[in-house]
Formats: sequence, structure tokens, C-alpha cells
Amino acid sequence: MEETYPAKEIYHERQKLWFCGQLQYKAFSKEQLDDIALNLTKSDSKIKNLNLLLINPHKSVLGVGNYDINVLEVALKQYDLEIQWFDARKDIRTVIQFTDPTLFGIILNTQATRLYFWTSNHWIAVKPFFSDDKETPPEIYNLDSKLSKPLKFDNIEQVYRFLGTTVYKEGGQIFIVKSKPNKDGNESE
Repeated sequence: MEETYPAKEIYHERQKLWFCGQLQYKAFSKEQLDDIALNLTKSDSKIKNLNLLLINPHKSVLGVGNYDINVLEVALKQYDLEIQWFDARKDIRTVIQFTDPTLFGIILNTQATRLYFWTSNHWIAVKPFFSDDKETPPEIYNLDSKLSKPLKFDNIEQVYRFLGTTVYKEGGQIFIVKSKPNKDGNESE
């Protein structure tokens, strides 16, 4: 795909229904993400009956979003971005380096209680914004769609604490989003 995912613009949108997985950028519509979920289900060799497509394992049966990581992964590949699962047994500070120019962002999958009795997943984007000056550390924002506006972290240590709490105390998962290197070894532009 020729267009690149703009990495230097802060975009924040309040969540509607369960569309927190729309990646905090107007890159994908509900219809596009639904199509990705449908294609993933059609390609699943375990599903033999097309009637089962009505209950799609990659999104909410109510048609209100709640996409899984497979949908997000396919969507991001269209922008030459790849997702790496963070192994919680490792030290978060050695795996996630905010000085890495290929780091596009972080996607967190957390548990959210809805309607007082129903627990579902919630996606949160954490995004570093790099300056043109390579010596300046990036500004890092929490783009959680439940927040009224983006929340800028004061420093990298605060980001690590937030990520650690999400994984170790709340049982969430972290997915690292990186630019794919070009054939010459440089990051995608």
C-alpha cells in the first residue's frame, strides 16, 4: 500500500459502542473491519458451514465492534506495520524500547466491565511521537478511547509503570506495533 499510516499526528476519538479497536486513527471504517473479520472466518479451515459466519469469532455477535487481535493485525499489515506479542515473562524495559525508531506504538488488551455484570475486552493505544531531532526522547500518549482527551505521559518510566500495571496486575496483554524494515534494512517511510 502506498499510503503510510501517519505517525506524527495525534488523533483521539471517544469510543462508541465497542469500537475501541478502530486504532485511534480514521484509517478503517466499521465496514472494512467487519470485512476483515468475515474473511478471516471464511479462511478458517475449522468452519465448514457458512451459517456459522453469523457468529464470527473475530468480532462481537451484536455487530458493535469488539474485534480481536487477528482483525487488527490484518488491518495494520495494510500499512506495513506488524504486531509482536509481548511475553509477560520478560522484562518490559528490555523488550519495549522507546528509542527504537521502528516502534510505531503499543496496543493493550484489557478487561473491561460493562453493564455491571458483563466483562469484555477493551483496546488501548499507547503511541510515541518522535521529533525530527533524534536526540530528543519521544512524547508518549495514552490514546484510550474512554478518556476525554489524549493523556501525555510525563516520562518513559511512567509509561513502563502503566504497561506493567496493565499486564501484571490487571491480566492484560501487550502487543508491540512496529514498522516493517524495507528491503534495504531501514524502517518503512
